[in-house]
Amino acid sequence: MREVAILRPYLRPHRLLLGGAVVVSLLLAVVDVPLPFFVRHIIDDVLRTRPRRYLFGFELSGIDPITLLNLIFALLVVLAAFKGFLVYFQRILTERVGQQVVYEMRKDLFSHLQGLNLIFFRESSTGRVMLRFIGDIQSILALITDGIMRVLMDTTTIVTILTCLLLVNVHMTVITLCFVPLYVWPFVRWSRRIRETSHRARDARAHLSGNLQEKVAGIGVVKAFGQEPREQSLFEDLSADVRDHSVDRARWSGKLNGAAQAAIALCAAFVLWQGALYTMSPGMTRGQLMAFYILAALLFGPLRRLARVSESYQNAVVSLQRINEHLRSTAMHQERSGPRTLRVARAEVTFENVTFCYPEGHPVLQDLTFHVPGGQVVALVGPNGAGKSTLISLLPRFFEVDAGRILIDGQDIREVNLRSLRDRIGIVSQDTLLFSGTIRDNIAYGRPDATEEEIREAARVANALDFIQDHKKGFDRKVGERGAKLSGGQRQRIAIARAILRDPSILILDEATSNVDSESEALIRDALNHLMEGRTTFVVAHRISTVQRAALILVLEQGRIVESGTHGELLRLNGHYSRLCREQLIADDSDPQQAAAGAEGRATPRAAPA
Repeated sequence: MREVAILRPYLRPHRLLLGGAVVVSLLLAVVDVPLPFFVRHIIDDVLRTRPRRYLFGFELSGIDPITLLNLIFALLVVLAAFKGFLVYFQRILTERVGQQVVYEMRKDLFSHLQGLNLIFFRESSTGRVMLRFIGDIQSILALITDGIMRVLMDTTTIVTILTCLLLVNVHMTVITLCFVPLYVWPFVRWSRRIRETSHRARDARAHLSGNLQEKVAGIGVVKAFGQEPREQSLFEDLSADVRDHSVDRARWSGKLNGAAQAAIALCAAFVLWQGALYTMSPGMTRGQLMAFYILAALLFGPLRRLARVSESYQNAVVSLQRINEHLRSTAMHQERSGPRTLRVARAEVTFENVTFCYPEGHPVLQDLTFHVPGGQVVALVGPNGAGKSTLISLLPRFFEVDAGRILIDGQDIREVNLRSLRDRIGIVSQDTLLFSGTIRDNIAYGRPDATEEEIREAARVANALDFIQDHKKGFDRKVGERGAKLSGGQRQRIAIARAILRDPSILILDEATSNVDSESEALIRDALNHLMEGRTTFVVAHRISTVQRAALILVLEQGRIVESGTHGELLRLNGHYSRLCREQLIADDSDPQQAAAGAEGRATPRAAPA
């Protein structure tokens, strides 16, 4: 019940609707109970000629058998129509309650998910996250609509029928109740096993879902390296795990339901045997035997449904446990938003003794200190794993610093509202992600209220207007999943237009021209030049042309700033940066000394490290 308690806050706002569903469900639970007594009166008062006739304890004087039969038929018709209305309203009300609860729960889960920092997504598989929103939520919906209400209805039906059985024949009712422990025993013995196997089956489905999603997204790499047989084998192994755990769960569920139904069938046999003996003596009429047997048969239905509800209940408990565990385990990853709104005037950025490490414990950035005046370009260079991408991820607070602080115009970014912080930062990365929808939707993603003229101007400045207008649908062209219908250069220019429309004060370019052809690179570089004008810009660079225009170049190695200065100054030091130029940056320049001379002629005054 600790797991089920999570539903209470979601059910509380819908008390009136839930109360209506409960009332209708209780009426539906007992609507069939009068049927056996109608059968009893047909056998004892219609088919047998007796001087006195009764209907539910009321003596009917001067009524003939045909009239009594017609009266019973009319009552049965009214009862059937009433049952039809109850079934309809019970289904509508319970589904409304269930869907409203899972709607609110999905909203809260998605809000919680969006509030998690990037460390959570770095460590979690997509399949596990998707399972919370689809599989687990669906199990909870089934618990509300077909679980809790069904248990309430069936429990009411059982109690009502047992009361009626006692009124018909106490001794036979006692015999029937003797079989209850035989029915309960399988639930006590095997429910825990069902819960454990359900948990393992869901984990296996999560692994399968995550692997499938990853391989579908990377199908090009699979084909390029000829790894179809390997992936087929891995998929078959994961599918086999789902199959085996599901079969194991079904085996334990089958044992439980088989034992329960065997107990019910054995009880029915004893009822018929004992009832037949009673009818041979004056202790019971044939109508009473039929009424008792039908009541007992009506009792078996709720008992069998309770057996099935137990299985779905175990599944739902597993789902609730997983959601509770998800909420608890991810609490440490919740982003904290400060109370103040960020006010940006000059867009000056200062790092003061900043240190950061991932949960594995290895420091990625160590004691970084530097200052960037507003409107200047800062280039971050260094070998892979030096901490460049991590550094720029700290600025919009995708990750939180472990020590030190980051200031924008003198304001600690941990003390300002996250929305106001990220509203002032634009990001263009090498792995451009576009969402399914139109080009217009993607350009206006950061500003949904932008006008058509603003969207068009952003596309023009990003050198994207020509290829957009060349297509017959223009801005209404669908980009496909992750922008698959566009080339890499086109996707990149759409991303630049998206950043231009947002009009940020601080710009982050994470190797924004690394994955495009030379023609697209020229267009993208021109668009980036327009975008960088007047903005404080952080550039993770690997091309010398980008680095040369930077007012400040920070050279990172093993999470530390080992050199800083302009392109020309760093080349003359003949240190880490010069070595990087020879190994990586100088690929499209013939002579580092000539590049240095050219850079010195173009360089703007550099920002001094703090």
